[in-house]
Amino acid sequence: MKKFLKYAGLGMFITLMTAGCNDDFLERFPLDELTNETFWNSEADIRAFVNKLYPSLGNGIVWTVDDQSDNQAPETFNTVAAGLHTIDNGSWNWSFLRDCNFFLENFDRNPGLDQSVKDRYQGEVLAFRANWVFSRIKRWGDIPFTTRVLTNQDTEELFGERVPRKVVMEQVLEDLTRASELIPPTAPEGRLTKWAALALKARICLHEGTFRKYHNLGDDQLFLEEAASAAKQIMDEGGFELYSTGDPAQDYNDLFSEISLAGNPEVILARVYDGVNIGHNFIRFMVESIQNGMTKDMVNDYLCTDGLPIGLSPLYQGDNSLPDEFSNRDPRMAQTILPLSQNFFAERDGDETEPRLPWAAGFSSATTTGYHIIKYYDPVEVRKIDEAETDLPLIRYAEVLLVYAEAMAELGRADQSVIDLSINRLRERVGMAPMTVADLVRDPGSDMVASAGYLDTDVPVLIEEIRRERRVELAAEGFRYDDLMRWRAGRMLTKQTLGVRWDAVKDLTDPSGTPLYSGDSAVPGNLFDLDPGGYIDVYSRQLPGGKVFDPNKHYFFSIPVEEITLNPNLAQNPGWGN
Repeated sequence: MKKFLKYAGLGMFITLMTAGCNDDFLERFPLDELTNETFWNSEADIRAFVNKLYPSLGNGIVWTVDDQSDNQAPETFNTVAAGLHTIDNGSWNWSFLRDCNFFLENFDRNPGLDQSVKDRYQGEVLAFRANWVFSRIKRWGDIPFTTRVLTNQDTEELFGERVPRKVVMEQVLEDLTRASELIPPTAPEGRLTKWAALALKARICLHEGTFRKYHNLGDDQLFLEEAASAAKQIMDEGGFELYSTGDPAQDYNDLFSEISLAGNPEVILARVYDGVNIGHNFIRFMVESIQNGMTKDMVNDYLCTDGLPIGLSPLYQGDNSLPDEFSNRDPRMAQTILPLSQNFFAERDGDETEPRLPWAAGFSSATTTGYHIIKYYDPVEVRKIDEAETDLPLIRYAEVLLVYAEAMAELGRADQSVIDLSINRLRERVGMAPMTVADLVRDPGSDMVASAGYLDTDVPVLIEEIRRERRVELAAEGFRYDDLMRWRAGRMLTKQTLGVRWDAVKDLTDPSGTPLYSGDSAVPGNLFDLDPGGYIDVYSRQLPGGKVFDPNKHYFFSIPVEEITLNPNLAQNPGWGN
């Protein structure tokens, strides 16, 4: 089964004149040779148009996405995570929606073209439109929206109010359902499959259902049912399974460092790179070049191997040293974060003891927190500049299992059989103790109870543990910020950003025995600060006032001011002023 995106013929992507003509189009396609009346005659014509829409699904490069959350700590604080982002004056562009609508109004012009061809591409564009529109819903809530191509005469719509979220999401759901019906289950040309469309439906419906539930918008049950149903259909009929060679200490990490994901049974959709026609810098930046680390909050969420949180498990050895902290923990922890001081990047210059903090002596790939991300790492690919060829997953079967578990739990139907089909499959891959619903006990360090100060009400312990599993399995894949927003858990972003316990790393040396920290770099308060517990306080000097989150404002971004000036009917989102 081919499940991968191919972006061939980039120079041939077109936007026809009535869809918003541009200079490139005028240069490439003389108007006397190509018109809307003559363009749609072949599959090649249709495919050329649809090809340009594929990048909307993403490129798999997510090194900064989790910086907006409590998972990662970039060198300079992320303004969104800190609640210090300002009025948004960019990204308000609706040409992609117009392109989708234009295609859907015109693709059927040739009655002689095989219906199965038309169905495939119609389904693809419906999926693209739904996915793109939902990305705008997440950002702004109510949005301008139409399913037809507007002209200058459509002033009522062009200068109207934003369309209510509920109305837009009804169309998004309809588009996703229709797309999964139209797109075939296999894609010989490497395009979207039925399963990818269903996975997008499951992802989007879970987000919308939980957002509606926790933000008290109503109608959440419909979307949760749709999420569970779409995920279960993939589980029952898609033929996917988790990638495993029987090596629980390595399989999870290897999934993200394979050069080619072709034939990988877990990958529903991936961005394909060959390093020649199209390459990337992701591994170089994610692992080596950017001083970015996992947060202590993220590290503390990894369970012990007995399936219990660190606050309950007798296996937890504490965090006075890195060997202690990583001992008896979920194997995904050591496959995501560098566990010990070792010569990890020997292929570079041979003297790098990892992990290193930014003020360590010598050349190094440093990390802000001491928890160095190694997910995606490959010793060969990390050396390539714009030529890395590691395929990057866009949709994994693991996510589908997590969607199913969470949706069923939110519906009150996640019994042990549901958990065995989903969460326990993920745990089995890495050799973790299974989750037993009847034995779940609240983590004493839980931040998902109202008394912790981040949520308005307690979350049932089963849902809390499913959320934990999601955080661990999808770490560094760009999901966490959206998850916090849909759970109405934005106040978790105000947690102090901490790193490793200083005592656990202060005496590390490089391979020659030279201390990494000496003089000013070894004395807290000089180049760095510690919190009262002795942990690295990452932003003590950048954010002396701490981070903020206004629940009456920060669940949505601002509407660009200039757009409101052009159309006052848009109105600004709450909390953002005028």
